[in-house]
Amino acid sequence: MLVPPPLGPYDVAVKIMPITDQTRSTDPFVSPPPRSRQVRSRSSISSPSSTGRQLLLSAFLPIDIPHGDSPCPRMTDPYMTPRVAADYGSQAAEAGLPRDLYSLFGMEFCDYDKLLHRSGSSSNNRNTRPVKEYPVVLFTPGLQESRLLYGAGARSLASRGYVVITTDHPLEASFVEFPDGTVVQGRNLSSEDDSVKEMIVNVRTTDLSFVIDQIHESTLMESLLGPYLSRSLDLEKIIVYGHSLGGAAAASLARADKRVLGGIDLDGQIVEPVRSLGVDKPFLLAGRQNHSAEDATWNQFWPNLRGPRVELAINGTAHASFTDRPLLVSALHLPEQALKLEGLIGSLPGRCVEGIVNDALVGFFDYTLYRKDEGLRSLLTKYAPNVRFPRINL
Repeated sequence: MLVPPPLGPYDVAVKIMPITDQTRSTDPFVSPPPRSRQVRSRSSISSPSSTGRQLLLSAFLPIDIPHGDSPCPRMTDPYMTPRVAADYGSQAAEAGLPRDLYSLFGMEFCDYDKLLHRSGSSSNNRNTRPVKEYPVVLFTPGLQESRLLYGAGARSLASRGYVVITTDHPLEASFVEFPDGTVVQGRNLSSEDDSVKEMIVNVRTTDLSFVIDQIHESTLMESLLGPYLSRSLDLEKIIVYGHSLGGAAAASLARADKRVLGGIDLDGQIVEPVRSLGVDKPFLLAGRQNHSAEDATWNQFWPNLRGPRVELAINGTAHASFTDRPLLVSALHLPEQALKLEGLIGSLPGRCVEGIVNDALVGFFDYTLYRKDEGLRSLLTKYAPNVRFPRINL
């Protein structure tokens, strides 16, 4: 089965990018991790057997097909790699869903190499055609989650005209499967211990700053993306968002790294120290309908947001609504199972959640990058009665 297609007008290509930070420990959870740095380090690519802190990225890239040209050739990738799909399949079975839920699906992309071949160009040719630049959006997932659980949402966002880079954080995520087949299993980290969560956010902040270092390295990006796609990143326009604990990491990165212009937390607690230190840049808190009433950290964080700030509540959602789970369950047409899972994935259909979250993200990006608030404010009329702004200060 194919995951439902993205919502935006652009075709989307995907590239998998393993990178290694040779300046850091292979396992940052053994000893105190280094603080986020502002200095760009040298690039390196290596297999998961090398020393250093290894990360695995997916880059979702908009492809602009000129009017009148033939559509982009299609390719289909598995929704998840086998070991990651098996792990999530066990969770699905416990919830009464098919064990093979995550291996059933594939995702369709633009086959960019075939597109170049069809046009008589080469992926190594710098002069294939003029390059259109797109803002860069970094994504970091929930606690111990895989970046792959958010791939459909990232692809949909990329189809709106953004380069979206999702990050796996090995040894925290339950499983990370590298392109050479190496599988890195996560450590047993407590999800209830505040000090552990603070350590994880610190590690992720350093991870994400390193990702920004790397996308500024033109030689590395050319080797991973090719000369054309590598020049499609507008490195003056970088925003970060995350789900659950990834939202706290997004806040931490927005505070720590001057190259990031704003941040978004999707339904996640905000941990210290960023909860008290705050953020001076535009920030969006988006979550389930009663999040701020149920999570004291949002109320503690709000007065420490010193830039433009918005709280968005989405009725009919639950914590896992901000993953791809609702979209996959809706695509399988399992109404009885979906009803039983409302406490986990909410009551809104997956396509509806995808549309609201996509429009909210794009509306916030428009405000952060261009100070246009029409997209954000139009959510109230476009999606009434499912959205509201408990607090907004633009």
